[in-house]
Amino acid sequence: MSFISTAKRAWLPAGIVLGIAVLSLSAGTAKQPVSKTPAQTAGKSTGATGKSTAAKPVPLLPLTPSQVLTHVHRSVTWYHDLSAVEQLSLPDVGPAARSQLQQRALTAVRLAFEFGTAAGDVLGRQTQAQSASAAKGAAAPAQSAAPTLAAQLDRAAANLASREALLKSEMTAIDVRLRHARGASARATLSAQRAGIVAALQLVQQIESNVDQLRRFQESAIAEQGKPPKGLRAQLAALEKSVPELSTGLAEGAAPAAPATSPAAHPASPVPASKPSTVNFQPQSAGIVTLIQRWFTLHGYRVQLAAAIEETTTLESQLAEMRSQLLATVRRLVGSAMASIAAGGTAQLAAQRQTIQAATAQLRELSSVLVPLGEQVLTLSSAQSTLDDWSHALAAQESSVVSYLGLRVGFLLGWVAAVLVVSEIWRRATFRYLPDARRRRPSLVLRRVVVTVLLILVIIFNLVSQVGSVATYAGFVTAGVAVALQNVILAVVAYFFLIGRYGVRVGDRVTISGVTGRVVDISLLRIYLMELSGPDLHPTGRMVVLSNAVLFQPTALFKQIPGADYLWHTVTLTIVATADVEEAYSRLQGAANKVYDTYRAAIERQHALAQRFIEFDTAAPMPEVRVRLTDNGLECAVRYPVVPEKSARIDQQMLEALRKAIEGDEQLKLVASGGMALKSSEI
Repeated sequence: MSFISTAKRAWLPAGIVLGIAVLSLSAGTAKQPVSKTPAQTAGKSTGATGKSTAAKPVPLLPLTPSQVLTHVHRSVTWYHDLSAVEQLSLPDVGPAARSQLQQRALTAVRLAFEFGTAAGDVLGRQTQAQSASAAKGAAAPAQSAAPTLAAQLDRAAANLASREALLKSEMTAIDVRLRHARGASARATLSAQRAGIVAALQLVQQIESNVDQLRRFQESAIAEQGKPPKGLRAQLAALEKSVPELSTGLAEGAAPAAPATSPAAHPASPVPASKPSTVNFQPQSAGIVTLIQRWFTLHGYRVQLAAAIEETTTLESQLAEMRSQLLATVRRLVGSAMASIAAGGTAQLAAQRQTIQAATAQLRELSSVLVPLGEQVLTLSSAQSTLDDWSHALAAQESSVVSYLGLRVGFLLGWVAAVLVVSEIWRRATFRYLPDARRRRPSLVLRRVVVTVLLILVIIFNLVSQVGSVATYAGFVTAGVAVALQNVILAVVAYFFLIGRYGVRVGDRVTISGVTGRVVDISLLRIYLMELSGPDLHPTGRMVVLSNAVLFQPTALFKQIPGADYLWHTVTLTIVATADVEEAYSRLQGAANKVYDTYRAAIERQHALAQRFIEFDTAAPMPEVRVRLTDNGLECAVRYPVVPEKSARIDQQMLEALRKAIEGDEQLKLVASGGMALKSSEI
């Protein structure tokens, strides 16, 4: 940093003083009268006509450096914000439309920098003229604060540029005179004058190059110190670095940009790779979830587009205000010039020649500022039109998505209402046509299962758009669930077998896995039994809980026929082998039938009730006698049905009747080891 500070203190002031001194010396090399600059002419005429007045001259450009820099900065900010909008995946917007909008935005920024550069030049010459006017007034006190180093460099650069233009105009005038000069002495004099002007012009250009290098050196030194650049030109240069597309797009030899109405005027402008256009979205085939996501996406795009449109409108209004100020100045200059032209004859026009020429020069300077603004207005208007078209297209698609979303929701509610109506009709029909609670319960359970499955399917098919992917995903999930919950699934499947027509009902007497009991309840996964034991199957007081999946076990399930509550008992006795088989059979059968006749009505009534649940005829229960020959003798088995609540009394009567049937007959005598035995009851 010490090196930079030393350069500032030693080199820069020396270069400025050297440039001013050379300009002062070179002014005496021209022998012929030269034309004055518009600012000098205006200052001279003002000093000639208004020496007694101290009125401040009206500025040519009705803008301040701060206003110019603010406009350029806002244009750059608008360009960056619009670049973010260009990268949105907007529907029905192809790469060509994105490229066109990007070119227009880049053109608008380039025109803003052209305006800033032209305005900076005009303001610099205006400041130079004011400084020269202030320097001529010797009575005016010196300024309290010395100009900064950046201001000195800017003033020196402006003086050098003005002096260079003056020398070139003088050299052009001498060249014209040389072509028309006659005589060797006149030509020698003019050649000597031209050589002096050429030498002075080369010296001015060299000094101008040195001053320009010093200005760049000062800007880099300020950048290294982390301080913002000072001066309008330096600030514009720093701001231009934030738009690298300008340096890339406006390469060497690039022609000036045409108005925004012809985007093809910038073939060298780089177009960043745009995102591919989104897949054609079909709202009529999308589900509710997809439509909601699509609506949120489109709404977010519309918000960003609305912000870009509002920012563009604000920038256009600022441009219109600045143009109105410039146009007011142009009207004032044109009005004063036209008034001077229409005021008098040829003599007066000759007297006011310098005034008219000064007005013409001022109009030329204002045109360099006004033309970029006009072109930028056209570019912004074209970009605004494109953004409006995109916004209208988004609004139309968002409206379409909302319409289909409402339609989908209506369909969903309609299907749900239809399923609920069918469920209610089913429930009422069950209570009306199935008065039996045992037969009504399976119907109600099946109704709940069917309604639940239908509601799930209706919701899934309305929420999801791609049913195929959902089906694949559901297949994998179902396979995993089937492996993990195979016992539970078997229990659920067995439940529907248990509640079938020939299934198990509450109150039935069954034997499952060696356990006999009455069914208390059947749930979706379990069956509950009240355990029965003993010859008369009395309750033990224990509750047995079994999984429904036991139905698929290898062990058998015994179930008493509904309505048939009778049991089968068997009495066995062995008589001598020499007994007459026919005689033994007839006596035992008659004795058993005699006892059975006492309760036959109850057994036949139960048999008739059980006959209703089967589709084929079965024989009524009757006592059966079976005789077979064994090593001990003739084994006779009498099997007969009994009513559970009267089984003990019936067994006693049956034993007594069978004993009496064979007593007193030696041929039917019981063997020593063949006493009567009553076997356990059978279901």
